[in-house]
Amino acid sequence: MSFREKVATGKFVITAEVAPPRGTDYTSVIKAIEPLKGKVDAFNVTDCQRSMVRMAPLPMAKFLKDSGYEPILQLTCRDRNRIALQAELLGAYALGIENVCLMTGDFTTLGDQPDAKPVFDLDSVQLIEVASTLNSGRLMNGKELQGRVDLFIGAVYNPFAGPEILQVWKLEKKIKAGAKFIQTQPIYDVELARKVSDLIYSLGAVPVVGILPIKSLKMANFMKKLNPTSVPDSLIEGLERASNPATYGWDFAVDVAKACIEFSGGVHFMLVGKVQELASFIDFVKNHRDYNGKF
Repeated sequence: MSFREKVATGKFVITAEVAPPRGTDYTSVIKAIEPLKGKVDAFNVTDCQRSMVRMAPLPMAKFLKDSGYEPILQLTCRDRNRIALQAELLGAYALGIENVCLMTGDFTTLGDQPDAKPVFDLDSVQLIEVASTLNSGRLMNGKELQGRVDLFIGAVYNPFAGPEILQVWKLEKKIKAGAKFIQTQPIYDVELARKVSDLIYSLGAVPVVGILPIKSLKMANFMKKLNPTSVPDSLIEGLERASNPATYGWDFAVDVAKACIEFSGGVHFMLVGKVQELASFIDFVKNHRDYNGKF
């Protein structure tokens, strides 16, 4: 069953991030995720995340697919104009890559080459509209395509990025534009994860709650500085008391992920290094009585 079919039929899905290499040795990336083969439903291939140069996501997604993994191609508006974005989506589908997660992208000033000129010809909502237009058999300018396109479109939602009313409005626009699944930014509060999942369901898409294990108190404070409401005080206090903050942060994240089985469409693990531990969590999910009973 494909990722699209699992989402459509209400199966609790588990996705994880794969960062392309800072170079050409993609085999090391694929080898690192071998314990997750047959366990993770699909892998998001990041698009020069944090505005740092890595291999382009499209070839990395193809390498994953050829190695027996199902990729989700992330595509941002930061580095490409509307011509290049449409070309990239057409090329992806021609190579057998149907799942896409479309986003605006980080500003170049956040990366290690801050003098790079950003493009941002389109934003995330417009890019989703473009992908939907391609699915209808036309380019953005109305010209007909030679060959069908049937992309499975996803997007992202950040409940911490500014006024809630504006973020919900943007989320609604993404779903109306054609997004079928929504992966959230990391959430560490179960009740917030439930609220966000209910919201996404109510707007007509499937929620996939973001999970980012926190490895240290320093990391938690940095994230809290970026988004003051994103990291609960209970997590900060637990990290301060923990003899092994990395283990505590992992266990905390897994507890949130387990809770999501009850009310969400899935979880998305970001920047995963503990592949064996993640594989064990997935085994737990697939043997969980509520998981089996609900789906």
